[in-house]
Amino acid sequence: MAKRSLVAGGLALMAAMSVPGAAQSAEFGASPWLKGYTDIFGGVIPSVPGFYFRADAYTYSGSAGATIFNGLVNLGVDQDFTATVASLTYVTPWKPLGGTFAVNVTPTVVTMDVGLGLGIPTFTGPRGNTFGGFTVNRGDTNLDLGDTVFAPAILGWDEGNFHWNVAMFVLAPTGDYSTRQLANTSLNHWSFMPRFAATYFDPQTGWQATGAVLYTWNTENTATNYTTGDLVNFEGSITKNFGPLGLGVVGYGMVQVTGDSGAGARLGSFESEIYGLGPIATFTTSADPTKALTVILKYYKEFDAKNAFEGETFDAAISFKF
Repeated sequence: MAKRSLVAGGLALMAAMSVPGAAQSAEFGASPWLKGYTDIFGGVIPSVPGFYFRADAYTYSGSAGATIFNGLVNLGVDQDFTATVASLTYVTPWKPLGGTFAVNVTPTVVTMDVGLGLGIPTFTGPRGNTFGGFTVNRGDTNLDLGDTVFAPAILGWDEGNFHWNVAMFVLAPTGDYSTRQLANTSLNHWSFMPRFAATYFDPQTGWQATGAVLYTWNTENTATNYTTGDLVNFEGSITKNFGPLGLGVVGYGMVQVTGDSGAGARLGSFESEIYGLGPIATFTTSADPTKALTVILKYYKEFDAKNAFEGETFDAAISFKF
C-alpha cells in the first residue's frame, strides 16, 4: 500500500463550506476545517523529500432549521456545495528533533447553492428595543475561489508500524464574500488550527488505523461582528487492504467548546456538535510509494446535530508524488 504517497490525506482545509441538518446553527453553519478530510495514513509524513499532491472533489447537501447569514437570522436553510480542493505538500530534507519537516498549501474552488425558507432581519433601536422584518423563499448561487489553508510547519516521526505528526494549519479568507449575497465562498475570517494525527499500519496484515484531533481558534468576521467559538474536530479511518484494494470505515465529530460571541451572534452562544460516519474504498496502482497513484472514495452520513447543519457528503480524491 502506498502509504507514503498519501501525506495530503491529513493536510488540508476548508473553504467557505458548512456541514448541515434540521437543527440550528451559528454563522453560516460553517467550520474552517473540512470535516472528515483526514483519512487513511493521515499520521504519515513521507521520508522521501519532494512534492506530494492530493485533489478532492467534495460534495455536500444538507439543511438547517436556523442559521445566521450576513447578520440575518434565517429559517429553513438548504445548502449544497461542491469544493474542488488541491493540496500540495513539500517534504523537505530537514530533520529537526529527529522528525521529517514539511509545509503545505491548499487552495480551493467552491460552487455554492443556498436556499432560505424565511429570513428575519433584526436590529436594535436607540432605546434597546429589537425590531424585525421578514423575507421569504430567497436563494443564491456562486462559483468562485474559496478560502485557502496553509501549513507553515508540519513535523512527523516514525517508529516501526507507528507514525505520527504535529502541524499548524492557518485558514486565510481568500474566497468571495459580500453581505449582499447568501452564497459566499469565504468565511471572511482567519482561523488557526493546530493538529495531531497518528497512524498504525501493519504491512503484513494490511490493517491501517488513523486518528486525528484538531483545535480551531476563529477570529471575528468584521463585516458582521460575529466570532465563532473554538472548535474541536476529531476524525479517523480503519481499513483493511486486499492487494491494491482497501475497504473500511471513516468517521468524524465536531464539538464547539466555547460559545459564539459578538454583536452579530443573534442566536446566542449556540455551541455546535455534529458527527458523521460512512464507508471508504481505496485503490493504489503500485506498492512503491514514490510511483503510486491512489484513488480514495468515501461517503459520510451526519447525525446527532446540535446547533449545526446536518446532511451527507461524498468525497472522491486522488493522490500521488511528483
